[in-house]
Amino acid sequence: MSRLAESPKREAALRSASAVGWVTLPIGLALVAAPARIGRVLALGDHPAALRAIGALDLALVPGLLVGRHRRPWLVARVALNLGIAAYCAGLVRSERSKGAMVGVAAMVAASVADSRTIADLGDG
Repeated sequence: MSRLAESPKREAALRSASAVGWVTLPIGLALVAAPARIGRVLALGDHPAALRAIGALDLALVPGLLVGRHRRPWLVARVALNLGIAAYCAGLVRSERSKGAMVGVAAMVAASVADSRTIADLGDG
């Protein structure tokens, strides 16, 4: 399907995928560059290696989200990553009673729901 013939719903989904990429970029950079500080700010405890890994994975998704020819697989990967992050945060809630991690679970689930809607709107392209 040519760019000119794309539906308004699909065009909005492509813009949403790009927005996700632009949001993911600074988050990934911050987690890679200053994981201990971000962990303190977000009340996630002292887990710099895990936060740095999450940031690196976020950054790996950014090019596909921003300029990938097919955005759908990149968003699917982001949903999978976010659900993994939610599971990690749930573990922190159980082991450390981390309130920041509780917020993280909710944020990752909400982002996954929003991304899933975008995936559906992108269709097969």
